[in-house]
Amino acid sequence: MLLIAAIAEVLGGKKTLGSKPKTAADWQEVIEQGMPVTSAEALKGSLAVPDSVLAELLGVSEKTLSRARAAKGRLDPVASDRLFRVARVGALAIDVLEDERRGISWLKRPQIGLGGRTPLSLLTTDVGRDQVEKLLLRIEHGVYT
Repeated sequence: MLLIAAIAEVLGGKKTLGSKPKTAADWQEVIEQGMPVTSAEALKGSLAVPDSVLAELLGVSEKTLSRARAAKGRLDPVASDRLFRVARVGALAIDVLEDERRGISWLKRPQIGLGGRTPLSLLTTDVGRDQVEKLLLRIEHGVYT
C-alpha cells in the first residue's frame, strides 16, 4: 500500500493526476483513461532527465511529447502504462534506498547486477523493468550480487 501512494507522489500527486489512486483497480482506470501529460512532467522533474530520455521511456517521439504538453492533454493508455512502470520503479528505488536523492541517482548509474547497464535504460520494456525490480528486491534483502 505504501508503494501505491509513493507512485502517485512521483507522478505529482492529486494535483496532476486529478485524484489519488489507492488500489490497483484505481490505477487501471487512470491508465486506461490516459494520464495527464503533467504527470509525465512531474516524473521528468523527479528524475531530472531531459525530454529525449522521457520520450524514450514513454515510447513516444519528442515531438509527440511536445504537442501533448502544448495541448495540456493526456497520454494514450500505452504511454500512460509506461509512465506508471517508470514511476513504480522510481518509487521502489526511493523506498529501498531510503532516500529520494539516492534512489534517483541509483537509477542513473550503471549497475553490475544489470550487466553494467543503467536501471533507467532498462525501463523501456517490461522485461527490463522486471530485472530492475528483482535487483532492488535483492538489495532490500541484502543479497546484492
